[in-house]
Amino acid sequence: MNEHQRHVKARQDIMKGNTPEKRIFVHMEDLDEKKKRQDEVKLERERRNARMDVLKDAKTPWFCPECDKVMKKRLDNKMYRLYNHCMDCQVKFENKLRIDGKFEEWEEQKVLNNQLSYINDQIQSIEDWKDQTSKPFEVFDQVGIKDIELETEKWSDNKEQIEEMSKEALEELNKMKTEVEEKLNSFAI
Repeated sequence: MNEHQRHVKARQDIMKGNTPEKRIFVHMEDLDEKKKRQDEVKLERERRNARMDVLKDAKTPWFCPECDKVMKKRLDNKMYRLYNHCMDCQVKFENKLRIDGKFEEWEEQKVLNNQLSYINDQIQSIEDWKDQTSKPFEVFDQVGIKDIELETEKWSDNKEQIEEMSKEALEELNKMKTEVEEKLNSFAI
């Protein structure tokens, strides 16, 4: 007797006023399956915690880590991302540098670090451009009015000219980079 027939018989017994056949279900626990589920839950929790740690770095905290004031202003968000403290702490820091006579040096170091970062970005972009343009690429054109045809063209750039242009640009940028690094090193001494 299958499950459906058992249900039909139980309904008929209930309608006649009889008590249906009682069945007892015993639940058995599979320990291996339970351990696998626990391990999966633990791994998922660890992955979620790792994601949350990354997000914690991206969020601005409610209170400044240095002065414990509430950081609710827009400039506090900007200063926290730049210097890891609120705008008021940054104003105090810069004021102290001005009093000590070191503000111009600190400002010059910031400008030089920004220049160095820009130069490194430019060097990387030129190297990427050189790699991308050295490979020929295909262009597909649709030709024909009644009968549609697909025409393939292979385009390639003048490799010698690209090499020459990139070499000149990289030489100039590397020269600028060494000058900026020398200026930065003079501050560090």
